[in-house]
Amino acid sequence: MRKSVWVNKSMMIASGLLLSLSINSPAFAFGQLGHRIVGDLAQQHLSDNAKQQINQLTNGESLAQMSTWADEIRSDKNWHHAAPWHYISIEDDETWQSVTRNPDGDIIESLQRFENVLKNPKASQKDKWQALAFYVHFVGDIHQPLHVGHRHDKGGNTINVKWFGQETNLHSVWDSKIIEQQQLSYTEYSEFLSRISQAERQQWSGQSYYEWAEESKFLRKKTYILEQNYQGEDDLRFNYVFVNKPIVEKRLQQAGIRLAEKLNAIFH
Repeated sequence: MRKSVWVNKSMMIASGLLLSLSINSPAFAFGQLGHRIVGDLAQQHLSDNAKQQINQLTNGESLAQMSTWADEIRSDKNWHHAAPWHYISIEDDETWQSVTRNPDGDIIESLQRFENVLKNPKASQKDKWQALAFYVHFVGDIHQPLHVGHRHDKGGNTINVKWFGQETNLHSVWDSKIIEQQQLSYTEYSEFLSRISQAERQQWSGQSYYEWAEESKFLRKKTYILEQNYQGEDDLRFNYVFVNKPIVEKRLQQAGIRLAEKLNAIFH
């Protein structure tokens, strides 16, 4: 029985990944673990007013709990239109003034839109809850470098690599594999990353969504410096983790601090 459940669960996960690729969007940024880390870090830095108002809106559900909802609904055909909201495509030689934006929306447009919903006193509780769930998730997404990705490889989804000998793609490595390789729960990882100085918080605060995206655009260049095995295959192992784990962890920290900053301003 246990084996059957495991097989069914594996098939469901595989189907979900195929669905995300079929609608031409990057896979789940930072994975469930990464999004929960961002939510938990943000929760630690909420003001008392923000905590109270958010608790009333979510009926006590934490930011970490609701952070994965925007990915979970991808299996619902009624939400297929939301797929482009998770990312933005821009090439190295394009600027935010020259880039052609997706008419169906992108992550920067979505963050702005859902911030406006959260600030709207006339918005319904349901609309505000959904706006908050999307907003929490997208703040995590925009800090994953490959969610400000190249069009030609769909944010690294078509870059096939090996991860400790197992077939995967570059986007998945940055979604979850580097984080999961540490074998920590989201609360353990959040605690490890919670040592953030006041100077760092000040440095990371007060920036726009475009500035967050520009940081990811710059960092994505490093994601393509791949580790090869003796056969010349792109096989990412300990050296790739050693070089890139600090980048991933800093982006998680920045996302958490910035999410709290934004929510404190919205729910002042």
